[in-house]
Amino acid sequence: MLGALLEETVYLAALTGEPLEARRDAPWIAGTPGTLCHTMTVRACQATGYTPRVRHHADDFGTVLALVAAGQGVAFIPELGLLAPPPDVVLTALPTRRRTRLAYRRGTGGHPAVLAARSALHASVVGRKQ
Repeated sequence: MLGALLEETVYLAALTGEPLEARRDAPWIAGTPGTLCHTMTVRACQATGYTPRVRHHADDFGTVLALVAAGQGVAFIPELGLLAPPPDVVLTALPTRRRTRLAYRRGTGGHPAVLAARSALHASVVGRKQ
């Protein structure tokens, strides 16, 4: 069974505010191949008409933002990955959304342990977004 936990905005992180379509020749920073973040980067760029040239792979959003701030490329960052973005990084909200769901066995959604875990995770996420 899947239960919705969070839907969040995804941002284009760069040193300038040019739109995604203008990033055809930019170097990109993406997650490790095989991860959802890498797949999302490739698919979002392909939907815009090009395949990104990935220069760096990083799976930590703080590291990704530091690479963007150092001029090493542009990247997609989900809302929860923006704890302390560097001041020089321009964040442009995209229509792309990241959805996080919880998985649990069918018939266990009402179990006290599942309810408590869902409640704690939801409270944690809501607290971070505020």
